Amino acid sequence: MLVMKGSISVDLLNTTSESAARRKTAMIAVFFALLVGLFATVGAAASYRAAARGTSVFAEVIDLPGIADIRRLALGEDSSLPNTPNKTDSDQINILFLGVGGAGHDGPQLSDTIILATFDRKQNRVAMLSIPRDLAYPLGNGKFEKINSLNAWQEVGNPGQGAQKTAELIGTLLNIHIDHVIRIDFDGFTKFIDALGGIDITVEKSFTDTSYPVGEDGGWRTVSFKKGDTTMNGETTLEFARSRHGNNGEGSDFARSKRQQLIIQGVREKLFSLGTLANPKKISELINILSGHIQTDLSSWDLIAFAPLAAQIDRNNITMRVLTDAANGELVPANVNGAYMLFPKKPDWSEIRFIAANPFVSKEEVAKQLIPQINVTLEIKNGTTYEGYASQVAQKLKAQGYLVSAVGNSSHRGYERTALYDLTNGQKTAEIVRLKNLLDADISSAMPTTVDGKQVIYGQFMTPENISATGTDILVILGESSLGVINPSYEPPKNP
Repeated sequence: MLVMKGSISVDLLNTTSESAARRKTAMIAVFFALLVGLFATVGAAASYRAAARGTSVFAEVIDLPGIADIRRLALGEDSSLPNTPNKTDSDQINILFLGVGGAGHDGPQLSDTIILATFDRKQNRVAMLSIPRDLAYPLGNGKFEKINSLNAWQEVGNPGQGAQKTAELIGTLLNIHIDHVIRIDFDGFTKFIDALGGIDITVEKSFTDTSYPVGEDGGWRTVSFKKGDTTMNGETTLEFARSRHGNNGEGSDFARSKRQQLIIQGVREKLFSLGTLANPKKISELINILSGHIQTDLSSWDLIAFAPLAAQIDRNNITMRVLTDAANGELVPANVNGAYMLFPKKPDWSEIRFIAANPFVSKEEVAKQLIPQINVTLEIKNGTTYEGYASQVAQKLKAQGYLVSAVGNSSHRGYERTALYDLTNGQKTAEIVRLKNLLDADISSAMPTTVDGKQVIYGQFMTPENISATGTDILVILGESSLGVINPSYEPPKNP
């Protein structure tokens, strides 16, 4: 209705004040909706972190990224808080994956799966290194325990933080920085796979396992897999990951480790497929599943930040490696007080630490670096108590391109460290360094002298070592530090 009075018109159906009021109401509604969404997001993220870490929701709210930054800015707190995820300035990010049985399984906190994944942000590639659960973790004083028990002991001493403490210990052992850790139990794993709608796996060869464990009572049942492409649900994927007694070469922990890496690839491809990322209901379901079965120092915000990185990595840029006790592997089996354990062939852990620190360097590339670039003639003496050891090492070095002028026994037996003596007066320094790395040896500064017309070196125990052949460049006195090169019935130290 429009009322006219002179030159003044009043629209009773659309007043200026009413329009302003409506705009104000709309703005308040939008602001309120955003506020509710913000609190819902904060609450969900805090609840997720609280469930994963065993802390309170309030404690996690004030430590959420962004809120924690504001708090530290306002209060002047130290930025290196215990709950702050580890950061690194490198282009590489190391993430440790742990799989445990969880409630209802024998040894619920033992790590059935240990995989170190390295993400190269600069070149968009990933390397996965599987660590056998029977690897001997040194406790000091000649004592060892299986590395899969670390998480169990740390969870007892640090409830809710066992995974983080385990990552710190493994990082120290491997001499690397582990930025993040993710631990998931079997129940959460199967539910997670089912929520994804299963994953696609290429089974490399058919096998049957008649001794697959069932429950805590020690029961067994038979599982089998056929070669080829297949889609696995949660339970089948868990069986594929855990099977340890399969035939056709699939009955070892090393074969199992390789299968576990294939599963991670399958999960990644399904998780970052268009269908999963575009389905909010499925994403919500996955978060709800993980919140009760995962322990990690990664927040929801961290996962969101990692998502684009993981999605960009091509399948061909994912490399996989398993530490093994094969002839060309890095480990050797041993019995320690009745317990089966795996020890590094190189007792100082140098080979395994190199692999962990250089995950994208292949075995072939490492082998190429150990080939002499010029002619190098060696005389090799056995300074250990292992008979025939010098001959075995000589054959190994000949196969790699070294020349061997003479082989024999040292005048003193019982060397702990292999010693190298340069007879070229520094003319082949690069090659002696190469040999040092190959044999895990020490380079001696002792110089040769002439005694009764013969060239002699006085070694570590001040016993004379005659140099038998002319034209020798390097004298090698073998010690136990090089036993991993050949592994002649090598037995690591036993528990007292």
